[in-house]
Amino acid sequence: MSRSNYGSLGGRRSGGGAWQWVVIGLILGFACSIIVGLAGIATGLIYLDVEGLPGRASPTAIVQVITATPAPVTPTNIPTQVSITNTPTTQAVEITAPTPTSLPPTPDPNTIQVEPSPSPTTFAPAQNIEGQTAESEVPDALAGIVTTLRNVDGGTFDMGTTLAEVRTAVDACVADEGDCQVQYGEDSFPPHSVTLNPFRIEENEVTYEQYLAFLNWLGPRSHLNGCDGFACLATQNETDASNVSFDSANYRVLPALNRYPVAAVTWYGARSYCRAIGRRLPTEAEWERAARGADGRIFPWGNTLDTSLAKTSRPRVETDQQGAVQVGTYALGASPYGALDMAGNVEEWVNDWYSPAYYNQAEAAGLNPQGPPSGTQRVLRGGSWAYMPFFARTIHRRSLEPDQQSITAGFRCAADAEQAGLTGGGDGIDVNPQATLPPLGAGNEETTANSAPTLPPPPDSSAPVATLPPGG
Repeated sequence: MSRSNYGSLGGRRSGGGAWQWVVIGLILGFACSIIVGLAGIATGLIYLDVEGLPGRASPTAIVQVITATPAPVTPTNIPTQVSITNTPTTQAVEITAPTPTSLPPTPDPNTIQVEPSPSPTTFAPAQNIEGQTAESEVPDALAGIVTTLRNVDGGTFDMGTTLAEVRTAVDACVADEGDCQVQYGEDSFPPHSVTLNPFRIEENEVTYEQYLAFLNWLGPRSHLNGCDGFACLATQNETDASNVSFDSANYRVLPALNRYPVAAVTWYGARSYCRAIGRRLPTEAEWERAARGADGRIFPWGNTLDTSLAKTSRPRVETDQQGAVQVGTYALGASPYGALDMAGNVEEWVNDWYSPAYYNQAEAAGLNPQGPPSGTQRVLRGGSWAYMPFFARTIHRRSLEPDQQSITAGFRCAADAEQAGLTGGGDGIDVNPQATLPPLGAGNEETTANSAPTLPPPPDSSAPVATLPPGG
């Protein structure tokens, strides 16, 4: 009986059966892989990350809310040193954790930051009187409108006053319903001998026309810090107690005010103007010499008070407006050297630092004294339209911080005799005895009073202060 031949394992396989073994091998290999993978996952040897697979939701962001903090404001006593900002609003800034850095607040495009002028509480020691600018360096815009200079002779005189004279002046003030005290004049004695070289002093106080030409020559916004880094003058943008407007391009006053003495000028603003026209501020000794002459007058015109010869708060006339008058209005009240308005109108900055005890020091006497070597206030002389005649005496002293502006404070310049600067031209002033300055802005009648003008200003000095003596 014959067998069917199914082939031999050791024999040659037919080509048609080889693919069957390939398929069987692949199936067995895949099954083994699955078994090994499942075993790895079960034992923790293999970690399957499914977060990034399609269809999975993105992780939720952690939100931190940051409140924007307004920039700190530095307090200042100078109205022109301002920081104009909108009221800060709370801003929410979203950031995704884990960023640890706080985001800065989004800047407000409507916020205007004005860089404040430096305002030290104790100022650097004073040097000798600064040299004058050469005449050839004076800008043409200023050279044509400078004030005529008056010659003042040199020599020796007694500066200051006696306690008896102060008491007499106080009695006269009180009798005229003023609030004056002997202590207000204590810094003006004892008398002491002073010798001065010849010099020159301006006939009139510096006017708005002259000073605004200076500011416009300096350029826009120069009033804020254009005078040695300090404010020069307060405008209506900073205070109501100013006659000066600034439209971001030019400085102006009403044309009718051009011939009035400029007010609300800082000591730095006064010094910078004088320097620009080739001159300087007078020393306190020079100012007193020019005001009282060689014969030691109590007022520029003599030793007898005459309220018709100066613009002070007396006599009281109900129809009078508060404010100064045109420079040169009181021609009969001129000093022996022809300087006008050295009593009343606006009080005037001089070069010296102020010390209430300076007249007791040896440095106050001798040749060309220049005041204390340092201090925190500068001297003002001559009284003003807002003060009793007591404060307009040629020997009376007042003081303010040099970066402070007062609606009663102006100035005039001086020059050395050998280099007098520009002597021609003059002001071309039309004297009008009836012309008085309109009120200085809204609310001027509420200016802060200070019964002792030589004492520090009132604590609230965030606006220009009149520092008026009560009853003045």
